[in-house]
Amino acid sequence: MSNIVSVFAQKCADYDEKNVQSAIDSLFAQMGGVAAVVPQNAKVFVKVNLVREMSPEKCGTTHPEVAVAVCKRLLTVTPNVTVGDSCAGMYNKGMLASVYAKCGMTAIEDRTAARLNQNFETGVADVNGKVLGKCEFTSAFLDADVVVNVTKLKTHSFTGYSGAVKNLFGLIPGMVKVEMHSRFPDLTAFCDLLCDVCEFARPKTVLNVIDAVWGMEGDGPTNGKPKFIGHLLASADPYALDAVAVSLFGDPRSMPVLQAAMKRGLLQDDLANIRFDFERWKAKRIDNFDAPPIDHTDFFGNQLAWINRLAKKHMVKRVHPDKTCRGCGKCAMHCPAKAITLVKRKAKVDQRKCIHCYCCQELCPFDAVRFRTSLLYKLARRFSGKRSKNT
Repeated sequence: MSNIVSVFAQKCADYDEKNVQSAIDSLFAQMGGVAAVVPQNAKVFVKVNLVREMSPEKCGTTHPEVAVAVCKRLLTVTPNVTVGDSCAGMYNKGMLASVYAKCGMTAIEDRTAARLNQNFETGVADVNGKVLGKCEFTSAFLDADVVVNVTKLKTHSFTGYSGAVKNLFGLIPGMVKVEMHSRFPDLTAFCDLLCDVCEFARPKTVLNVIDAVWGMEGDGPTNGKPKFIGHLLASADPYALDAVAVSLFGDPRSMPVLQAAMKRGLLQDDLANIRFDFERWKAKRIDNFDAPPIDHTDFFGNQLAWINRLAKKHMVKRVHPDKTCRGCGKCAMHCPAKAITLVKRKAKVDQRKCIHCYCCQELCPFDAVRFRTSLLYKLARRFSGKRSKNT
């Protein structure tokens, strides 16, 4: 039997400074106070979600008001608070300065004594995970005493959902993340990778917070649509927190990352180890939430592995840059499979090389990447019982 873990939820109607601070204070109070969560004078790294240069209004990144509110309370027990992320792309001062500004994170230094991370060094650590051995991590994480993981509730075109567990993938520097997608192109293997990173970070990660005041639905993590949810969520356990968040719009047991966690015994498949009122939570469920289909390629079971290989090649969403593509080359530069080239200043995808990680969609600053599905894909999902909503 897994240890009982608690998840806390607090209503928050908008990103008004007072409302957000009140909700964060309530969450800390439910956990016994800030000092019960973060050691006195600890060196804290606040890991936010800054996937790329996006305004907070697009709801693809941690809202700065939530980050500010968390930092204000952390500063009551320690003066050593640093905020940052390794976004998609290059991990250097110039790139992050632009991301910090566009995502509104400069409010951290304008309004608190916390500091934005300016240390762009990295180090190699032995993860000793199920699929991941040694890996490069940001020094901001490695040098910290504790981590506070402050992420966003949003959909993800590859993993279905991005929350607390997925956010810790950003402890790996940007271009190394590209390498990870190349090494682990299969969804199951990639989710095992995410669990490996999460487990490696867990001894330091004392708190996980999900910004679900406004989340993202549709083609997340960057091209989706804002969706009002009206809550902030918190827990010391990232898997339990994600399970509660996913239950707002779907079945946690259907999410690949949580499935991987359940197989390892990190989360009970009946969620019985989570101290949370799921019955009352059902009233919060968003029935019209636009959840993207997940590209499962085990449509026909292990007995017909050759059909599964065929499915992986022909029955997944295919990426197609549309006419809004401006030929900036960002997708081509960061494509793990080198499947994208620029032809007449437009991105062109070699579908034979594409590994369907959808990094191009995540990175495109002009939201020009769209998905197409084949008739075979639609038929396979229908006959396998999988649906495009709430999977």
